[in-house]
Amino acid sequence: MRQAAKTVFLPSLALLLTVSILFGGVGVAIIGTTPLWRDSVGNVNHTEKITGTYLVGQSAAQEDTLLIFGSSELRTTEVSTHPANFFAGKRAGFQVDLIGRGSCQSLIHALQIAASGDALRCKKVVLITSPQSYIPEGIAPDLFMANFSPQGYLELLADDSLSDEVKTYLSQRVAELTEEYKALPDASPVDPAIAALAKHTADSTIVSTVRDALLIPYYGFSRWLYDLKDKVSVRNLLVSGEDFPVPVELLAIDWAAEEESAIAEGKDMSGNNDFWMLDDYYTTYIGSRLERQKDRDKDLSYSQSKEYDDLRILFAICQEKGIEPLFIHVPLHGKWSDYTGFSADHRAEYY
Repeated sequence: MRQAAKTVFLPSLALLLTVSILFGGVGVAIIGTTPLWRDSVGNVNHTEKITGTYLVGQSAAQEDTLLIFGSSELRTTEVSTHPANFFAGKRAGFQVDLIGRGSCQSLIHALQIAASGDALRCKKVVLITSPQSYIPEGIAPDLFMANFSPQGYLELLADDSLSDEVKTYLSQRVAELTEEYKALPDASPVDPAIAALAKHTADSTIVSTVRDALLIPYYGFSRWLYDLKDKVSVRNLLVSGEDFPVPVELLAIDWAAEEESAIAEGKDMSGNNDFWMLDDYYTTYIGSRLERQKDRDKDLSYSQSKEYDDLRILFAICQEKGIEPLFIHVPLHGKWSDYTGFSADHRAEYY
């Protein structure tokens, strides 16, 4: 017990007092003058949408904004069918908001949406998942920590509308991945109070209950401080942003013509290889290493993975918030999978 106080409570209390003195007066002014949502911010998958909660809450409050949670595919803005390009100018009556970057898997999206309070309640959202997420161990600890938001975690725990089952599962995963991350060489420091809170919420003990009670002021102040930091970090994005009006007349989208155009563009952008990969990607990552890729995935399976449990909790969170999600499961590349040995049977099993 004394050791727990020394390692968690005392450093946290010292930090609390120091930051209170330094930022107390400044915080009120910043929070009160942070701009609201600007449409143009939705076209870029800014990191601040993952590490904070303000931008997601602001875009969700817009009646004509569709939130798209994804991963590395959101950065392919050179393709005309990228959502930010395809729906530019609100041609279909809405603005997209891109949320995510590489390694933002189901658990990251679950934490983000759980932290959104009532902002996404009964809204429609798009969620993209990719095959490579479904390896046995699920999301790697370093990739998890790169996208983990302590602010979001504190917010979801304060949401009384979320079930204990959701909070317990998310806390178990946070505690598990935090411990795995701390064991990695060159791991960055992890807030001991957040790690302790995750362990306590996942599996409380008498010691953790007392420690958690002692840290209540720290957690409360941390929420305020994270909120302040979040608003400071997004301020310039919003100040320099712009809004787009909905067209007076929405023209019907000719989907057949759009498909033909996309196929033609795809052919033009993948002319230097037989696998229909983007030329630049093939040249950079595959071309000189092609022979080494042959049958490399013959023992690979996406049948058993922690990612499925993370996906199930994402389903549960959407259900509890009344969210109507459209899930886009990215298909595997058939010809390339054949080459690397991930057979059609394995692909069918994954689907």
